[in-house]
Amino acid sequence: MRQIGDGSLQQQLLKPASNRQEAVRVGHVIVLAQHDKEALDHQKQHLLSKYWVNETAHFLICRKRSSNQCVVMHTFKTSEIDADLICFIADELASFGLVNSAKEFGAALFAVMASTFPPPRDQPMIWQRFCLNTLGKLREHIAHPLPTPPVVSYIFPFATIYRRVFELFTGQSLLDVGCSFGFLPVLIAEQVPNTCIMGCDSNPDALGFSTALADAAGMHHVGFSLQDVRNATLRCLGTFDTVTALHVLEHLPEGDMPVTFTHLLQVTSKRLIVAVPFEEKVQAVYGHQQVFTLEKLHAWGKWCIDALGGAGHYWCEEVMGGMLIVDRSSEEE
Repeated sequence: MRQIGDGSLQQQLLKPASNRQEAVRVGHVIVLAQHDKEALDHQKQHLLSKYWVNETAHFLICRKRSSNQCVVMHTFKTSEIDADLICFIADELASFGLVNSAKEFGAALFAVMASTFPPPRDQPMIWQRFCLNTLGKLREHIAHPLPTPPVVSYIFPFATIYRRVFELFTGQSLLDVGCSFGFLPVLIAEQVPNTCIMGCDSNPDALGFSTALADAAGMHHVGFSLQDVRNATLRCLGTFDTVTALHVLEHLPEGDMPVTFTHLLQVTSKRLIVAVPFEEKVQAVYGHQQVFTLEKLHAWGKWCIDALGGAGHYWCEEVMGGMLIVDRSSEEE
């Protein structure tokens, strides 16, 4: 699961507003958490005289008539902040021009999360609560799949992808490239004990989140490394029976794909698993730089087999988007 936004920017933007509700200010946007729907409705009536007010499924968006100042209110609790917020913010705030870039999106996500905490607000504690809440939901969805997918969810698709990865996992070691918050390494460690598991990411903040989550979950043997898949230093990690790159490639330019797949194959001893979303257009708010289709995945699968000198085989599946599986061996595991 990819990290959204720039962690260092989020740390700079966390500024309590000078009002009784101890809001969080992000640029010209003020985010306030209300105790319940009744309190939210009360604030709505109070602001109607000075603000243009719009209500979505999870947010009250209030724009000041005399300036570009905007107040965003919600009723999320600390126990409810998890990765599903990513979809709620993208679906409900983007149309109002509040999140026009990946950095703005990340800052808005963090502001909503932080607003559920009383001051002084500790950034690592906020992110750890987000990660633990998400991990709990992932475990639940993996153990008890819903018969009908939620209309809007970020967690459910990844739980479905992870469940398929558990089925495809082979050997005694795994490297998760672009591990972000570290959910897959922790879940694999829980599902398949006594294996060598490592995650890597190019974002130092992500490694901090991953390490903290693994420690909180009691998976102290899971390792993490700062690596960019496009850098040849990835090979210094050694080889792993199973290598995953889940919702990573769409964040890279198309021109970087040959070197990316070359390095992924070099660290894979048995099976490479790549997952990407299928989108109609590039989702810049998530930091995406290219669109994938099933045909495109097949093309890269063939490229991988050619790069292996014709050895091995590949296949593609549709799992909440697309999944490419490349086996270095010509025989089924």
